[in-house]
Amino acid sequence: MRANDNWRLPSDEELEIAADWADRLPDLAAGERAELEAWLAGGPGRAAAFALMRDTQRDTALIEAAEHVRAAPVAQRSMGLGLIAAGVALVAGLSAVVLVRPYLVATEAPMELTTPLGQRAEHQLSDKSVVTLAADTGVSVRYSHAAREISLKRGDAMFQVAKDKARPFRVQVGDTQVVAVGTTFEVERVSDAVQVRVFDGVVRVTRDGAERSLRKGEWLMLVADRAPVQGRLGADSYQAWRSDWLDADALPLKYVIARLNRYTAQSVSLHDQSLGDLKVTGRFKLDRPAESLTMLAALLDMRAASDGRRVYLTPKEPAKAEPKT
Repeated sequence: MRANDNWRLPSDEELEIAADWADRLPDLAAGERAELEAWLAGGPGRAAAFALMRDTQRDTALIEAAEHVRAAPVAQRSMGLGLIAAGVALVAGLSAVVLVRPYLVATEAPMELTTPLGQRAEHQLSDKSVVTLAADTGVSVRYSHAAREISLKRGDAMFQVAKDKARPFRVQVGDTQVVAVGTTFEVERVSDAVQVRVFDGVVRVTRDGAERSLRKGEWLMLVADRAPVQGRLGADSYQAWRSDWLDADALPLKYVIARLNRYTAQSVSLHDQSLGDLKVTGRFKLDRPAESLTMLAALLDMRAASDGRRVYLTPKEPAKAEPKT
């Protein structure tokens, strides 16, 4: 059986929408290209319609015919586009679904989503999935007919994933990949670690060939050259995250500082990097960094000193003994 034996002519509506996308293709912004990818993934007829309309643009006679048809009343326009598409398909003798991807691969770009220091943002994607970015976070989004790909470049993001078994939802962060079908989870890149928290459903986490499943209420922290650490989330973890609270339970100081630095232009640093492994337990309001820093310094018996550009945390010097009289 040939590749086009089961091919069907797209519907009038698919041809009309495809003709519009084909006309606009050279000028599409990144977000619009993501919308086009999502539309194409909605059914084989759409991909076929788009490929046929693109082939129409290659022939000047067909271009003139298509322009004439699109200027006609709606009823005549749909019939005319159908006839043109049928002619192109017969001449090509190929499945239009096979033709559609080359038009996009060479020119498509991922959609970039970012937040500045101290600000969050929520984005609904074309498949109705929702991405919530914490402060100072950057992700890139690339959708195709086969998969939904997210790259977490920095920061912390929560994903409420619309169910679509045919297109896995993948989040890549460094050498770690998190895969979901329909669930709510968070992925964070903090210092030298990747942390995954699952608020609903199940995700698969893969790193260095090892795969682990995380279920609702579980978290996993992966650090290079160290064994993975796994635990259970607190009952209010979801609301705490959305409200910019950090609940630290024996959390290394360097991770607390990295999170605070997403909310302040005057970043917090350590003169002695070995202090970053000190364990911190407490509850901090990240969007009130000055208040949180004061609390952090008090917990660890440190002082916070600014040099104008940064705030350095250093251990307090022991009090000098009074001289004997």
